Amino acid sequence: MLVIRPVKKQDIDDVSALADLAGAGMTSLPQDRQALSRNIETAVEAFERGCSESSDYFLMVLEDLEKNKVVGTAAVSARTGTRQAFYAYRLMSVTHYSHSLSREIRSNLLHLTNDYTDFSEMGTLFLHPDYRGNGHWLSRSRYMLLALFPDRFAEHVIAELRGWLDEDGASPFWNAIGEKFFAMDYAEADRLCGVGSNQFITELMPKYPIYTNLLPETAVDVIGKPHKATRRAMELLLEEGFEYENVVDVFDGGPVVKAKVEKLRSVLALQHKQVILGEPKEDRRLLANTTLQNFAVTYAPAEQKGEQICLSKETAGILGVNTGDTIAVIEES
Repeated sequence: MLVIRPVKKQDIDDVSALADLAGAGMTSLPQDRQALSRNIETAVEAFERGCSESSDYFLMVLEDLEKNKVVGTAAVSARTGTRQAFYAYRLMSVTHYSHSLSREIRSNLLHLTNDYTDFSEMGTLFLHPDYRGNGHWLSRSRYMLLALFPDRFAEHVIAELRGWLDEDGASPFWNAIGEKFFAMDYAEADRLCGVGSNQFITELMPKYPIYTNLLPETAVDVIGKPHKATRRAMELLLEEGFEYENVVDVFDGGPVVKAKVEKLRSVLALQHKQVILGEPKEDRRLLANTTLQNFAVTYAPAEQKGEQICLSKETAGILGVNTGDTIAVIEES
């Protein structure tokens, strides 16, 4: 049986192993045990805190209860830009016209923007390869968190996806822009961001627009292109209702997508039902309790009976609920 729950300090070994599997480019899951420990401590405090703070970071893990092992991660940050501005590039089209030549030239610009500051942010979605097939409900558990505790999050939410890397783990986008202004390779910049030392972005990032026709084709071709390991994650985001507005990450050119929380597919589909115990049919549903500190989500058989939902004793135990309690339910579609 699998359950999604708030991360605990004792999960550090399993989360560290997942970070090693995730590899480069996933700065929210750094390959640095000390940085991971800080992230976990921040998340533990956020789940235990009774009031909202802009710096809240809610890290959840997918646990295989039979093996007592963490096999996936997913997170939501309450607000972007709480400690420093949230920068991204917006790809914009410009037209230049020469009357003397009767010639029109169209170009694209990368324009530095912080339009997405103070948005909530999805992140840290990673699943152990042996558990592929569970990514859809691991991803959607975050939207249940947004729907159940709206006072802890913003009205809009974004998600950054890892940009395209070549077979050697190099970023063509970074090599064309970032390396020129930061005087470091992609791996070093990725490591610094992962451990939280990202003040250098604000200090060194060029503030003027960049014409893409001055960049090599290898860089232009990957603008807005997700890493091969995150293509499915982007598909899930678009299915959920996120939109790509030609905004990309300043490091690797990966796509940044945006949505209004109340219009997300999972938020619209969420229902509240009263628990009864029994032997439900095999139709599986996404189920969550409604307490933040002991938040739990599972994907299990459940049978709707009017305003009630029939759960097995095992499922009720995993969610920490009893007969008469209210839970959140999403029917799969």
